[in-house]
This record gives sequence, structure tokens and C-alpha cells, in this order.
Amino acid sequence: MSSSTTDTEISRKVQSVGGSSFTVSLPKGWATDHGLEAGNEVYLYPHEDGTLILRTCERGDGTDAPDVSVGHLSGDRLQWVVYALYVAGEDRFTLRTDDRFTSAERRAMTTAGNDLIGLEVADESTDSVAFRSMRRSGSLSIGQTVLNLRYVALSMHRNATSALLDGDDDRAREVLRQPDDVDRQFAFVNRCVERRVGLPRGPNRPDVDRRTALDYYAIARELEGVASAAERVATVALELDAPPTGAAESQLSDYARRSRRVVERAVEATIDGRAPETAYDALDQRETLAEEFDLLARPSFDASEADPYYAALVLEALDRTADHGGTVARRALKMGLRTP
Repeated sequence: MSSSTTDTEISRKVQSVGGSSFTVSLPKGWATDHGLEAGNEVYLYPHEDGTLILRTCERGDGTDAPDVSVGHLSGDRLQWVVYALYVAGEDRFTLRTDDRFTSAERRAMTTAGNDLIGLEVADESTDSVAFRSMRRSGSLSIGQTVLNLRYVALSMHRNATSALLDGDDDRAREVLRQPDDVDRQFAFVNRCVERRVGLPRGPNRPDVDRRTALDYYAIARELEGVASAAERVATVALELDAPPTGAAESQLSDYARRSRRVVERAVEATIDGRAPETAYDALDQRETLAEEFDLLARPSFDASEADPYYAALVLEALDRTADHGGTVARRALKMGLRTP
């Protein structure tokens, strides 16, 4: 393939044909090098930045559904392949073996598919398992999923704090069972972003522009961090012999509430109208907490009220929570101020 025709930018004029159509002629050598022949049907898609995208097939019509040979894999690796194809945004895909899948292997694949939002098993045989997107999954919103992720992460955080302060081991264990839900929500956001970047148009493309989709991905990543902070607090709650008391209890409760508030306000700024003032408010709250969390100014609790080591672990988790919120707020500010 000649680089002189393949890699060189070409400039063509749009010409009028018959008063009702426009045509653009392509040099034959350039077209041939790019796999175009006379009689080919092509698809043109407008992009929000003014670019026109030309494809020789319509993405998402099922003709390019991956058929992956996984006979050399087993267990977790089969689940990883299902997850990877799902996150890549594929509508349909099949995992296949030259021999036959064991019951455990089929169960591993179908369980992985059933655990993902909007994916289902379409067909199953001794040597293949096919997956497809559920029809209703096209109506799921990436923005709403981010809000759901915020709800799950902050609920975990709130329950972890309550478990810590009340000495409630059952609630702490419940928090530690929730990360799978966070992973599902994040995987769906990841999938939506991949589809938005890869699909120029169509009913299954997320209804946001590419930059907003990438913003949502970054926000979802920070909310994952909030959920991780909640896990750390819940873990401390299980390890403590007794819950904090006195001033330690009231201060930890206050710090936890305020760190969550930073996250709440930051996400509101990205989803609910993208008001810069809301982002500024979240950043102000974050800065105030950062000063109080400073290593040289951290509160020293009475050892009779809270174990100093575990108190430091909780404070670090709360500091990280507020920091994740601050990162979301800065992203929200960028989203609200940038030009369309």
C-alpha cells in the first residue's frame, strides 16, 4: 500500500449534480488503497465538531459481532473476556471453543453476563455462549447511571460511618458486600463512553457528546474512589473493639457528613444544570476541610475516646472522600465554562 496515496491528505471540491445532489470525486488509487470500489455502499455520519465520518459498513448492524475462541481459557479468565467485550460496547458477541465447555465454564460466563447491566445470554450450546444487549438497555442514560453511582457510593459511606460510630458490625459487613454494585454501575458508564466514542450515530449511541461522555467517565471514577473510602471506614468499624465516644465521635461524624456534602454538591454541579456557583461552593467546602485535615493540624483525640491509629485511618478515608469530591467539582467547573 503506497504511503503517497494512503497517508496523504487530499482536497476535493463539492460539485453540484442536477440541481438536487452534490458529489465528491475520489482519486481511484486513494479509494482503492482504502478498500473502496465502484458500487460500494458507504455511510456518512456528522460529528459534533463538524467532521464528516465515512464508513464502508454501518456500525451496530450485527455483521461485525465478535466471535472469540476461548477454548484455552477457564474460570476467571472467561469472565474477564465477557467483561472486556461488554465494556468495549459490543451489542452482540459469542465465546466459542473447539471442543465443549464444561458446566463450570458455561456457568462462569453466564454469571458474568447476568451481572452486567443491560446484557443477557442470547444462546447457549455445548461449544458456544452468545450474548446480546437487552432491548431496553438503549433507554438507559449515562447521566442517570452516574447519579445512581453517586447514590450507591454515598449510601455506602453513610452506612459505614454509622457502623463505625454505633459499633454495628452487621451494617459494616453490609457495606463490604456492596462494591459489586459499584463495579456494575461503573462498567455500564465505561461501556457507554466506549459506545459514544465508537458509534457515530444510531439509536444505541448514548445521547451525549464525546466530551461529556468522557467527563462522566472521570466523574464515575471518582465516585468509585468514594465507595473505596467507605469500604475502608467499614473495615475499621469491624476491627475496633469499641466505637468512638465523646468529642471523637462528634468530630468524626461531622467530618464524614461534610466530606459527603462536597461530593453531593460536586455531582449536582455536573448533572443539574452545571451551575458554576455550585462547583465553586463544593470547592470552597473542600478547601475548608483540607485545612482541617492538614497533617499538622489534625485533631488529636483522647485515647479513651478513640484509638489514635484507627482514628487516623478514618480521617484519611474522609480526607480522600472530600478530595474525590473536589476533583469532581473541578471537572464540573470545566464542563460548565467551556464553549460548546
